Amino acid sequence: MQEPCFIAIGSGKGGVGKSLVAANLGICLAKLGKKTLLVDADFGGANLHTFVGVERPQVTLVDILQKRTRHVVDCIVKTDVAGLHLLSGEGDPWLADPRGVTKKHLVQGIKDFPVDFVICDLPAGSGSNALDFFSTADVGILVVVPEPTSAENAYRFIKSAFLRRLKTLPSFRGIGGVIEKLWAARSYTGDGEIPAPLDLLLFMQQHSPQQAIVLEQELKRFSPWLLVNQTRNRLDAELGDGMKFAGERRLGISIELLGHLESDDLVWQAIRKRKPLLIEYPESKISKGLEKIARRLIAGEHAHQDFIPKPLEAQNFYEVLGVEKGDSEQEIRRSIRRIKDIYDRDSMVVQGLYSAQEIVQMQRKMDEAYATLLDAEKRRKYDLRLFPSSLVKTQVKPKEEKKDTVESLIKPVDEFDKNTEFSGEVLKKIREHRQIGLKEISDRTKIALWQLQAIEEQSLDKMPALVYLKGFLREYAKYLGLPVEQVVKTYLAAKL
Repeated sequence: MQEPCFIAIGSGKGGVGKSLVAANLGICLAKLGKKTLLVDADFGGANLHTFVGVERPQVTLVDILQKRTRHVVDCIVKTDVAGLHLLSGEGDPWLADPRGVTKKHLVQGIKDFPVDFVICDLPAGSGSNALDFFSTADVGILVVVPEPTSAENAYRFIKSAFLRRLKTLPSFRGIGGVIEKLWAARSYTGDGEIPAPLDLLLFMQQHSPQQAIVLEQELKRFSPWLLVNQTRNRLDAELGDGMKFAGERRLGISIELLGHLESDDLVWQAIRKRKPLLIEYPESKISKGLEKIARRLIAGEHAHQDFIPKPLEAQNFYEVLGVEKGDSEQEIRRSIRRIKDIYDRDSMVVQGLYSAQEIVQMQRKMDEAYATLLDAEKRRKYDLRLFPSSLVKTQVKPKEEKKDTVESLIKPVDEFDKNTEFSGEVLKKIREHRQIGLKEISDRTKIALWQLQAIEEQSLDKMPALVYLKGFLREYAKYLGLPVEQVVKTYLAAKL
């Protein structure tokens, strides 16, 4: 039997609505036909049962921790929601930090339970239990609220979780000593003795190239999701975008944005009634938002994305401003306004992420990038240095045995005939010829970058469900100016 998708939901600090999200996301998945197990991993302050609307079960995790039973299944109970089970925690602070062997036994028992999804509600903060569950989960979701302390603690959680994950690898058992050397040399800034993963990578590249290769692979595998809760206005809702942009560039890892949930008085009303929000107020905005998130998880939109970590000095001007090579002056002006807000010294996005000196350095490079890309002549010369091969036109002789070669398909939309077949390779070549980046398409269409890559590579194991694939193909074709229905028809015919 295939193991369930294990989702860990954590937070850098308490009071952000993490348990509410975990409970109602589990309810939503169950209502959408997915068997789900809710796990309260807060061994010292469990309260997930309250959000589900049931009394605390008599048999809980304490029975495993105190060895009254060895079988996790004995502690799992049904809830009033069909398809939803609960493994409740315990409110005893003396049980807050079980041994590693006990946790491994517990996790394996959870994974053996026959469900589609496991939603694990972690204790708040960066304690060992929260980090262990988060770093080993298939999907790690961090809940934040629009407050400087929440953003700062979220970054600290991400750094701590990655280091915790690294320490489990045999080749990094001495990582503590490396961190001490970094700290002694003051080679990074931030939270005491917690370096950003990018700082660690740069240090390894200089002192241990072999370890650096392994470390970079781990950076690409670690991709936390961010969910902004309790938003009240547009600026609150944009917090996630800012944290993703700044966090990725400073930490060196891919941060995916799951979305945001609006602040709603119905939340506390449901809690006071001891009723699940999704059951008591299914038509509320926050319930609809949770359903949208659940559908994304079911559709498989939680795969880790490939991300190449780069320090500031290695980023080109396009990367600094978060724009593509073919973007217009208007798009560059729009981007610089957004980024200046992100890197303002008083912005909550950069709290605990950059030192004051680093912010000044970032602002200088932003100004230099803006001045260069907005001046047509300077931009042309810069592009010539940065992309010399792309400015040289080459003649490629088409292969006679193929009716439609890739080169023959580089033409206006009205010149395609009904026999043209659009494979993933053809779509990629057309896109590259028109100098359009995948990130640009992703930003405009809101289709995840990894899904666009799967479409071009025709990776069957990574593609979304057919109903989503059709819509993604339409948006992709529309953006490239291709015959939409013909792209969908011929691509799916080859795939199926």
